[in-house]
Amino acid sequence: MTQYTILGRLRLMAGLNDDAAREALPLCAAALEQLLPQLKPRANPHDPRLDQAAASMAFCMLLQRGGGEDDVTGFKAGDITVTKRGREKDRLAQALQLKKAAFEEARELLRDTGFYVREVGYGKRVAGDA
Repeated sequence: MTQYTILGRLRLMAGLNDDAAREALPLCAAALEQLLPQLKPRANPHDPRLDQAAASMAFCMLLQRGGGEDDVTGFKAGDITVTKRGREKDRLAQALQLKKAAFEEARELLRDTGFYVREVGYGKRVAGDA
């Protein structure tokens, strides 16, 4: 798993051209940096499921920073109104589902980093406690 193998997957996911891919490379490096510490000790770092998981992370980052298509459908000069399609939110929702599925596929290679509370309780009250 390298930033370049992640970029290859990201290009397929997002349909990036060469210029957009160059701009997305730091996002792939960031995804790699975030994913490496989550690997289980005996996990193969070259497993393609990890590339897919990291690429899905980079795809979400790309969409969150506004790297999607320019969906301006209207512009009004008087009060400066810009109208955008709702596609960016739809794409981000789809990217988040893709990320969830990719991490589900790679779960046996990753440490469980979830937060789990088994029980919350207070001790028994003893007579005289206020």
